[in-house]
Amino acid sequence: MSIKITGNTNGLKQFTKNAEKLDGQQQQVSLGAIFNEGFIQSQTDFESIDDLFAKAGFKVESEEDFAAIPQEAIDAFVKEHTKFNSYTDMYRLAAAEYMSKQLFKGLK
Repeated sequence: MSIKITGNTNGLKQFTKNAEKLDGQQQQVSLGAIFNEGFIQSQTDFESIDDLFAKAGFKVESEEDFAAIPQEAIDAFVKEHTKFNSYTDMYRLAAAEYMSKQLFKGLK
């Protein structure tokens, strides 16, 4: 079964282009892009992801610094100081919002 779409399909074309761009790229996205200030400020009491890490007692200036953070420690801090149960829960929502923004970029 197929459905013929008529009319202005520019939005659908842009959405498809955005999806293909996301799918076709093996890209690394910075924590600052995923945990943008809008997300952090609306979902936590912190100003930025750097502020959250600093108040948790972690200095994150490189991928190695981030990888060295004990999962249990960041999970406990996030659970105590945000509405999330863990860092992973917070990351999942931030990543989903980031992906949604990328998919709908350029659409009204």
